Amino acid sequence: MEILQKALLCVIKDTLNVSMIEDKFPLNKAFTSRIRLDSRTFCIVTNKPLLLKFALDFLNEDNPNDDTLIDISKEMANITIGKAKVLYEESGIVLKLGIPEFIGNKTIDNYNGRIGYRSKNMRCSIYEI
Repeated sequence: MEILQKALLCVIKDTLNVSMIEDKFPLNKAFTSRIRLDSRTFCIVTNKPLLLKFALDFLNEDNPNDDTLIDISKEMANITIGKAKVLYEESGIVLKLGIPEFIGNKTIDNYNGRIGYRSKNMRCSIYEI
């Protein structure tokens, strides 16, 4: 889980130049995408302000529709898990990636670990389920 946390923070910092800090109250219901890394499954939960920042910075869209935000949610999971794969491989561990799947605005109840991050009104969390 620690490598996934590092990967998520790197993705946000490298792509948006936004530094996140740990949030005492992880998101458990927002735009949620699920992705597998070998036999482990992770959910990345992202709020709309963070997705809007991605949309503006990458697509130059200041008013994206929900389909675009869903695509960004999945792509954020994909980039994060790809970065995690690279970090694992640097330590000699080779893992197989899954395909990101948007699972909606679901509450994550059944999890093994979770942590949240925020910067101003932008928030995200990562869960291992």
